Amino acid sequence: MQWSSRVIGLVVFVYACAFSLQFIGDYLGRAPVLDGRENLALAVEFAGTGLPDGPLYRAMLYSWVLSLLPVDVERLPQLALLFGVFCHLLSACLVGTIAQRLWQQRSARLLAATLYGVYPVALYFSVQVLDITFSITLFLAGLYCLLAALGIKSGRRSFRRVFLLIGAGALGGLVVLARPNFLPPVLLFPMVPLLFSALRGRRSAPPIDRGIRSCLLVGLALSGVLSAQGLLNYRHCGQFRLLPWQGAYNLYAANRDGANGQFYKQRVSFDQIPAGMNSTRMESEYLYRESHGMDAELDVRAMNAYWRAVVFREVGADPVRWIALMGKKIVYLFNDWEQYNNLTYAYHKERFSLLRWNPLGWGLLCLAALGALMLGGKQLPKDVGLMLMLLFVAYAAGVLLFFVSARFRLPLAPLLCVCAGGLGALRFPQLKQICWRRYACLCTGIFATGALLYGDWFGAQDDATFIQDELLLANAATRLGEDAAALRFAEAVLGRDGSREEARRIQVASLFNLWLVADTDAVKESLRIRLGSELLVLRSHDASSLFISGVYAWTINDHEGALVSWREAIRRFKSEALFSARALQAVGAGGFFAENDSGVDQLKKILNP
Repeated sequence: MQWSSRVIGLVVFVYACAFSLQFIGDYLGRAPVLDGRENLALAVEFAGTGLPDGPLYRAMLYSWVLSLLPVDVERLPQLALLFGVFCHLLSACLVGTIAQRLWQQRSARLLAATLYGVYPVALYFSVQVLDITFSITLFLAGLYCLLAALGIKSGRRSFRRVFLLIGAGALGGLVVLARPNFLPPVLLFPMVPLLFSALRGRRSAPPIDRGIRSCLLVGLALSGVLSAQGLLNYRHCGQFRLLPWQGAYNLYAANRDGANGQFYKQRVSFDQIPAGMNSTRMESEYLYRESHGMDAELDVRAMNAYWRAVVFREVGADPVRWIALMGKKIVYLFNDWEQYNNLTYAYHKERFSLLRWNPLGWGLLCLAALGALMLGGKQLPKDVGLMLMLLFVAYAAGVLLFFVSARFRLPLAPLLCVCAGGLGALRFPQLKQICWRRYACLCTGIFATGALLYGDWFGAQDDATFIQDELLLANAATRLGEDAAALRFAEAVLGRDGSREEARRIQVASLFNLWLVADTDAVKESLRIRLGSELLVLRSHDASSLFISGVYAWTINDHEGALVSWREAIRRFKSEALFSARALQAVGAGGFFAENDSGVDQLKKILNP
């Protein structure tokens, strides 16, 4: 067993490292998008000026940890990736250890750890600059400390027990600081010692007062960590807040009339989202001002109170709609399809061969856990089994209250792996003793559960979000200066929906850049003609597209049209229209920069070849 464990562990390690290398060379690995980009910007801000202004909008622990990594800004995404993979592998080890405590078999530990180690969804999130993998590691570490402490018998190694209980509470607090979605199960941590005392009975359990003392130790450590963030908030902005303030609007967005039950859907589109800024926050502030007047003060308490009131009002006005929404969320929660969250897992699984050929998924984990519990459930310790079930239900309830997207659901996967590890603990003589009725129930349960897991109920497996993945890839390729790839992804977006102006702007910018560097006159002329055609259908301009429109107009001798485009860019976009200002100076229609400005000189060569 020891030899096979090492071989399997090595295979898991090599698989994780191989996928890391594959992802690190991808556009998303080199230019993180959305939340990943925001986390990097916050890490840079932490390393430089410290906390952002005002009360903490979102969980900051992960970004703060990234800011401590000894690397420059350019290398931070790569080091964050390695940190995520390390956390993933550590989580796999913790899953195995917890499974051994549940099933009392080393073979269960090996199977559970392997399942989570090669679980492609967890690996896919671990290589992104996101807080979820780090949070799962903290949660599993806290759970391990709790189980280890409660496994120590009365009167033995009391100091170690106290240390583990305090560690469980502290880690529980840290996981909430890293990702507040863990609050429901973490709040159960102090109750677990009382649960163990009640279930084990007087013969083998410590006295009830020992359970109470353990409960207090975990609770004090947990509240101490959360209070530390409250004090930090108070010192920073004068408001004592234990948690970030984004939750109220997220609660509204997840339960409002029109919510899809699957993932957060942006209602307001912004042309520019500054690095480090959260688009959801921008939307909540915009909609709040739309309701209260565009000059309304953005007071955090007032905004949160408003969004909570709107939630209760809408649910109270139409409870049937909300109950139906919860029913759909339950279906989406258990369906094998990973719902959209910044990216769609199904789309990117096809892009990466190491994910594409891995058959493991949410559905198989659920079926494996079901089989293990039905075949070997009688041998489980009631206390550990009930604790894991309560933690699973508590976290799932929080997911249902907000979003059931892939990243929100992922923390349930290690608990499923713990249960599925029981298949490794089953032995042939034990299986022979099971009556045929249980096997019949197992087959029926697998068939019914499989229908729920793999059926396209309520559009659970809708691939309409693929267009967002292609748009994000186009943006990432643009930031990397890979214009051919950006053009390919932008045109894929337009092939799905020709009205997506943001994709057309990327298409125009990519064609322009490729035109500038074309190595033959024929290719150059072909790209110029295509550029002109796309500019004709572009309706929503930004500073870049107005500059490009002016350059194109100048090359076809429409000098007046070029000047109009550049001046409009400066009028509408001001400091963002630097290229248009340089173009005006290059043709002698402005004097914004020094005479020897290199950017102006380059444009003179383009405009007056």
